[in-house]
Amino acid sequence: MKLHSFQHYSHGLEMAVHDAWVTTKVRSALTFAESTRGLPIHVKTHAGMVTLSGRLDTHKQCEQAVSLTRGVHGVAGIDASDLQTHMFTPGSLPEAPNAEESSEYPSPSATKRDDK
Repeated sequence: MKLHSFQHYSHGLEMAVHDAWVTTKVRSALTFAESTRGLPIHVKTHAGMVTLSGRLDTHKQCEQAVSLTRGVHGVAGIDASDLQTHMFTPGSLPEAPNAEESSEYPSPSATKRDDK
């Protein structure tokens, strides 16, 4: 029973070390590549699956980050769904709510007090 527990612990430790090593290699690749140097990209690895997150300026920078990550030995897969850009297409931004039409905070005229 203890041998099985030790093997399970050992495997978990081995996976954690491997993930830390992959994360370090991906961060280094992104840091030293001219196309992604200095970009705010966060890297996490779990069971060989690398998750990239952050807000970049262009879609091309996102593609370059994914491409560099794909080239790192030990990466089993890439999740870049949290890698976003500042670029917006016209009409994609939500409109600011109209304060006069908001029912959350009634206007002063709607809540008149009777001064009797």
